Amino acid sequence: MKRTTSATSGFTLIELMVSVSIFSIVMLIAVGSLFSMLDANRKAQSLKSSTNNVAFALENMSRQLRSGSNYHCGTGALTTPLDCSSGGTQIAFEPYGGNTSNANDQVVYRLFGTEIQRSVDGGATFLAITAPEVTIEELKFYVVGSLPNDFPMQQPKVVMTMRGYAGTTERTRSEMRLQTMITSRLLDE
Repeated sequence: MKRTTSATSGFTLIELMVSVSIFSIVMLIAVGSLFSMLDANRKAQSLKSSTNNVAFALENMSRQLRSGSNYHCGTGALTTPLDCSSGGTQIAFEPYGGNTSNANDQVVYRLFGTEIQRSVDGGATFLAITAPEVTIEELKFYVVGSLPNDFPMQQPKVVMTMRGYAGTTERTRSEMRLQTMITSRLLDE
């Protein structure tokens, strides 16, 4: 008996449609995962950049406050020390080596809109020290012990609190809440 074989072998149309469908589903899942990873990476990069910017700004503020004197929390005559145990949105102080009777050399930090600003000329001109992609919603300074010869003899202390977020879109937004306490290096007289 002779056997005849067909010279046409291959896949049927149904088999091709099933394999293309399975491949499409796998690719959709892979591309979706890739986009999710890209979004997560963008958020991480944004958070890292913004956090570094805020950390640098707060560390710079802390360093200057630590070596300063004559803390003045709030508004009024910047050369007069003033406590604010209930918190204020602006702080002025005499920088290290400054002239205590000259209000034009006071360093002033404040929250203006959504950015932290710094002035080195007694509040005449301000420059932003936080990046535009960082939004500061609240910045408060709590000062105690700034008055000379206060009773009991209390070393000047500043507690700084900050609340805000980093990121320009809702998907990349990351909340930040920071608090630090600074004690003056100069002994209270």
